[in-house]
Amino acid sequence: MITRRQFFARLRSLGFSKSRIQMTRIGLSYEKEAEHGRITVSVPKHHESTFHILGDVPYSGIFVEKTDGRAVNWGTPVDTKALGLTMLEVCLGLCSGGIELVRQPTEGRAEGGPA
Repeated sequence: MITRRQFFARLRSLGFSKSRIQMTRIGLSYEKEAEHGRITVSVPKHHESTFHILGDVPYSGIFVEKTDGRAVNWGTPVDTKALGLTMLEVCLGLCSGGIELVRQPTEGRAEGGPA
């Protein structure tokens, strides 16, 4: 398990820097210039069950931690227990290329992809 401080330090080591314009007052945004434009990662303050990645990258989207007994009604559900990772570690994995996003049908949705 990593702390928020370690998470943001690792984001900086991947080339991200604190965004000049924050997407929201209740979260922190980091950005990076890439080949196809800007990538922005936003993480809410005070909890770590969701994060947003914006940009022209295959792992762009809203990611929400899947919890037992509660349906995820928006975003891409992430089963952290099955992965053995925290949501912050999943975010770092996506941003570093260590984790690839595989689009599979979500339960009850035939077309697949994010909810």
